[in-house]
Amino acid sequence: MKVMEDYHEIIYDTNPRGVALGNFDGIHKGHQTLLKQLVQNSRERNILPSVYTFQNHPGTVLDRYNKPIFPYKITPIPLKKKIMEKFGVDLLFLDTFTKKLMVLSPSEFAKTILVDTLKAKLVVVGEDFRFGYQASGDVTLLKKLGKAFGFDVIIVSPVYEGSIRISSSQIRRFIEQGDLESANKLLGRPFMMLNQVEKGFGRGKKMGYPTANLVLEHNQLVPSEGVYATRVNIDGRIYMGATSVGKNPTFKSEDITIETYIIDSNLMLYEREIELYFYKKIRDQITFENVDDLKHQIYEDVQTIKNYLQSKKTMIV
Repeated sequence: MKVMEDYHEIIYDTNPRGVALGNFDGIHKGHQTLLKQLVQNSRERNILPSVYTFQNHPGTVLDRYNKPIFPYKITPIPLKKKIMEKFGVDLLFLDTFTKKLMVLSPSEFAKTILVDTLKAKLVVVGEDFRFGYQASGDVTLLKKLGKAFGFDVIIVSPVYEGSIRISSSQIRRFIEQGDLESANKLLGRPFMMLNQVEKGFGRGKKMGYPTANLVLEHNQLVPSEGVYATRVNIDGRIYMGATSVGKNPTFKSEDITIETYIIDSNLMLYEREIELYFYKKIRDQITFENVDDLKHQIYEDVQTIKNYLQSKKTMIV
């Protein structure tokens, strides 16, 4: 899969394309349905399946009353790249949302971005897709513009999990509440982090449970504080993990950290990138009177997590 961020990289590429439009935060079951439609219909038409999305959330530019309105990211860019490549996307174009782009009318967006830049012959969107200045364009207008500019439009209906309409905002709420099992049902995969490991304080190592401490991206979504059953992908090998999210109240820390004890392993992971998959919250954070009580609880957590994960199917990206 090619990843482009500059118009100069693509403007002279004359390959006709199918183009999916959206933010794709989470790449949940609804997004996956849309991507499958894109790839299938593009192959049938002998055109290249492509995705147009933004590096930055539009809320970074659309700042109402000087208050940021953009949400925490479920799926950072490196993870989006990995998942979209797996789905068969040929090109991921990561544009930057700017005030100049914001003021394009729907017609200008269709002509300048879709036709002149991306050479779109097919456009695939969800039924609530909006575009153009002040989100004035909808799917009805997109179809009219498609007829005028020579591209077909496929509208993908919402996807439901039971009675719940799958959306990034609902998934974000579940994750923030620590309800990873519900979030994962909507995602169609475990909630995942793809981050570098930094050197921590060494407290876990002193207790016999060395942890990998993740370096978090700006505005990266993290689950609510607590201990989670996780799996860790390191160079293609999968390990069970006990992951703590929170401020380490026993040690009176005020910074949110994500620390993972890789069960039955003593790997050194400093400055390496790991994939961390969340499955279930085991318990909330607890403040312990002493380190011995904490060590005993960690032992209990590890046994609980091993029993849980050994009964669960491994699902990774």
